[in-house]
Amino acid sequence: MSIVPNSLRSEPSVSEVVPSPTTANRESATSGPVPSSGPKSVWPLAAVLSIFGLGLLLLLAAGARELDRFARDQTHQLAETALRKSVEDVAFVAGDYGFWDAAVEALTKKFDMRWADNNVGEYAAENLGMSRTLVLGANNEPVYAMIDGETSTDPTFFPVPAELAALAEQARATSWDHPEASSAFIVLDGRHFIASAAVLTPEEPPPAEIGSYRRSILIFLRQLDDEWLTETSDSYLLTQLRIGVGPANGNADYLPLDNAAGIPVGYLLWSAPAPGRAFLQSTSSWALVILFVVTILILMSLRRAYAQAEVVQTLNAELLQRSHDLEESQQHVVRALEEATAANKAKADFLAVMSHELRTPLNAVIGFSDLIRTQAFGPVGSPKYLEYGNDIHSSGQHLLALISDILDISRTNEGTFELNCAPVSVSDILDRCLTLTRPQAARCFVRLDAVHDLQDTTIMVDEVRLLQILTNLVNNAIKSSAEGTAVRIKISPEGRDGIAFRVIDTGCGIPKHALATVTEPFRQAGSYRTRFSPYSTDNAGAGLGLAIVKRLTEAHGGTLHIASKVGLGTVVKIHLPKAASLSKSVAAGGAA
Repeated sequence: MSIVPNSLRSEPSVSEVVPSPTTANRESATSGPVPSSGPKSVWPLAAVLSIFGLGLLLLLAAGARELDRFARDQTHQLAETALRKSVEDVAFVAGDYGFWDAAVEALTKKFDMRWADNNVGEYAAENLGMSRTLVLGANNEPVYAMIDGETSTDPTFFPVPAELAALAEQARATSWDHPEASSAFIVLDGRHFIASAAVLTPEEPPPAEIGSYRRSILIFLRQLDDEWLTETSDSYLLTQLRIGVGPANGNADYLPLDNAAGIPVGYLLWSAPAPGRAFLQSTSSWALVILFVVTILILMSLRRAYAQAEVVQTLNAELLQRSHDLEESQQHVVRALEEATAANKAKADFLAVMSHELRTPLNAVIGFSDLIRTQAFGPVGSPKYLEYGNDIHSSGQHLLALISDILDISRTNEGTFELNCAPVSVSDILDRCLTLTRPQAARCFVRLDAVHDLQDTTIMVDEVRLLQILTNLVNNAIKSSAEGTAVRIKISPEGRDGIAFRVIDTGCGIPKHALATVTEPFRQAGSYRTRFSPYSTDNAGAGLGLAIVKRLTEAHGGTLHIASKVGLGTVVKIHLPKAASLSKSVAAGGAA
């Protein structure tokens, strides 16, 4: 199976990234300076400014008028709110008392004068702000009345006007289950009142009683007197609030006070604000002066600007010429970048060829040194020759590994790196990794611990490359670990995304500033620990291990994450996605 990941494919050439200058820019760059049109007269502009000033004044006038209209609408809404709230207050008190069993009992079934005075009479005048109270029987005959705190049961004490009788009939028309108060404005003795009538209904009347008789009526009246006008004016910012017999004229606004029949019996009047007109009156003279001064300054500035127009045109021609020169320089830069790209590719090709050419003699050097080191054809004589043979063998293996790493980096840069994926047992790949790294761990007196619970799991990877990944990580961990410590290899499923390989050590750790660049080629953390020096870099290598690990991991569709702290150790995690892992049964079924 051959896989070429997108992340390792070759990037577009520089000529595809940097655009070449357009024909329009070349034409504009080669064109000469714009010819001068000579001095211009300022009088046409003066006429334009005059028209602009007149339009500005008209705009200010229209804005002031709109501001006045907005302010008038706002005060009108405030007046409606104030009047509606006053009516609702009276209606609430009337409806609350009307739908109360105690009021029904004391005012209709068995009249109680004392209860009436303490609730709807004297009490209503002193504590509820009511000017008058009237209790009407079934035939609208007066049963009880209160006028300005004085109460009486005499029918002549408060004769029932026709407007209140009509309001009482409106209240009787409401349902027995949810009686509602009826409100209207009324004029009595030349004074204006808010009148609210509520039918006296039991809270839970027996079904047989509903609709069997005409209910009595409780009426509250509140006078729109000077106290009410002053309080409403202060609360709702209504100027010169008053009661009139006719609609307002001039700058005044009004609301009709309708009786039960919808006929106005008076009008609530107030002065409509005119902030826009006041603003114009206070600023119009200054606005004219400022406009005149600004016009003079603009004309003077324009005369000076016309005098500098020729200089600007000359500078513009020079700027166009410089733009043309810059475009030519850009073309030179594009060519230079293309040449640099070609040189970089040639360097990569050279490294690849040299790597291949060097591996053949190196294999011979390693093989012959191994014969000397193992004394395959008999003793070599002096022990020094045996020591030199060991050194040649280890150095050759190190150089061969370095050349292989350089070749891998070169292939990934060129986008020609390929993976040969097949199902591989997780347990087998871990055992092979431990077999390859235990000799080095023994030499450094470091213990290797392996933890996993995936004995029956295989993973679809390139076996050689995954073994290379794990071996590089374990070797790095061994180099940075102190004698007597352990390197832990942990393999476990991670969520629903796949399998995670973790290599954990308690060594020197990687400095925080180096974490961002440690996976780049030829970059080292500089914190490997050996037997001879706690921070020696003699065994650090060329800085290609983590770079190759990162690229091989990403080629498999996985991710590399490094967490480290100096003095505490390092955790390197390789995560392979769920698509890269499958059980043995699935692999076997696929093979079948």
